[in-house]
Amino acid sequence: MREKSVRMSRESALASGWTVEGAADATPEVVANPEPEALADVELDADPAGDAEAARTQVSNGALVSFGVFGGIYLLYTVGWFIVAQAYSAVNALTAAGSGSIGGILQQIVFWAAPFAPALWFFMAVALSRGNRTARLAILLAIGAVVLLPLPMLITRGA
Repeated sequence: MREKSVRMSRESALASGWTVEGAADATPEVVANPEPEALADVELDADPAGDAEAARTQVSNGALVSFGVFGGIYLLYTVGWFIVAQAYSAVNALTAAGSGSIGGILQQIVFWAAPFAPALWFFMAVALSRGNRTARLAILLAIGAVVLLPLPMLITRGA
């Protein structure tokens, strides 16, 4: 090892052109050989307990794929509910007109809030099952996929 002003430099298993520098009693930092002033100091974490915790909280590949599929389903549900809201807006306006001013406003709010229900369900299911098993999240997402199905899109009117 050779001494550079106050810091000690040593070879490392980092990529070519990088070294780990630091005083003997300080936490080492990673800097590039050509221009060490151009880069921000990066601390290396050598805590094996932190790595074990990170490994425990990872989700399997199958779970990530299923969450992506459920996310796509909920996105399609959101689009479907927006289409339903636009298609039935005239009928809803006539119905709301007979409910008085407060009833009409509340009916319009509920009617136009329906498209946001799938996205709200998805994010709340993820938030409520954070830190728990993925089975709970999968169950919540499956229940929401059944409950939030945009039935008005699937029901056709008689001619």
